[in-house]
Amino acid sequence: MAKRSAYLHVGLDDRSGDSLEPALQRHAHALSALGVHAPAASTDEMFRAAIEILRSHRTWGYRRKEVEGAWAAICRRGQRGTGTLVFSQPLLADATTDQIELLLDGLRGFKRHVVITVAAPDTWTPGDLALGALLDRWITAVGRPDRVHVIVSPPVRRPATTWKAFGKVVGFGTASLSLDGVEVATDARPPRLVSTEQHAALRGLGHRWAGQILSRDLDVRGDLADLVPEMAPAPDPVSLIAPTDEALAEALRAVDRLERRNRTLETRVGELEQPRRRWRRSAGPSVA
Repeated sequence: MAKRSAYLHVGLDDRSGDSLEPALQRHAHALSALGVHAPAASTDEMFRAAIEILRSHRTWGYRRKEVEGAWAAICRRGQRGTGTLVFSQPLLADATTDQIELLLDGLRGFKRHVVITVAAPDTWTPGDLALGALLDRWITAVGRPDRVHVIVSPPVRRPATTWKAFGKVVGFGTASLSLDGVEVATDARPPRLVSTEQHAALRGLGHRWAGQILSRDLDVRGDLADLVPEMAPAPDPVSLIAPTDEALAEALRAVDRLERRNRTLETRVGELEQPRRRWRRSAGPSVA
């Protein structure tokens, strides 16, 4: 029997690539009819699986028991079915070698493919992002460069273009699977003023990324030239105020949501502990 395939999208471009995970959930039933299955029950479950693998649950305000076993449960669900598996969680792109091995171990017996979405570097790009080393980690993990697929996002944010390219990689069409009604994350990265030298450095980085991808004989979808940011005139500083203010407001709302979630969890834990403490008091000192 031929091996089933599993495609894992691990991100990098969070402007268009973040649309893939909600799209998979939105069209789960239609994809299943095409023999393509997204075994994660929700975007939240896949998120918890990612922070379990990355051991970053505390950073996100989760307890270990809230994430433990999440990835194994998703993989067991996928193992029971038939057809091709698809996953998406952009946090996983920069996983370490050991974390990647742990992640892919749950997909033993499958032809394992990795999909990386990438866009031209901008002033928000982490300065320590070493794309070549990142690609090498995933190539080594899946064993073959042709099983590492790179989707180059266009300069203008177009999630539908990335979604279509992802479908071609996996083997399904997206004409009837539009992103209408799909919750796509807003781009909370307002432009920054940069000097001519800084912009030249970003263009140089884009050229290096394109060369690193090209030299590794990967499956590339899109135009590598799009990784080089275009020269653009410096924006009027006044025009930066509105998007910056909006981004700050959204960040504050996100912090507020996290604080409220933590308070709710702490209250719930306290409610669960009360009956336990009462039982211990009633059982007497002999109960360990």
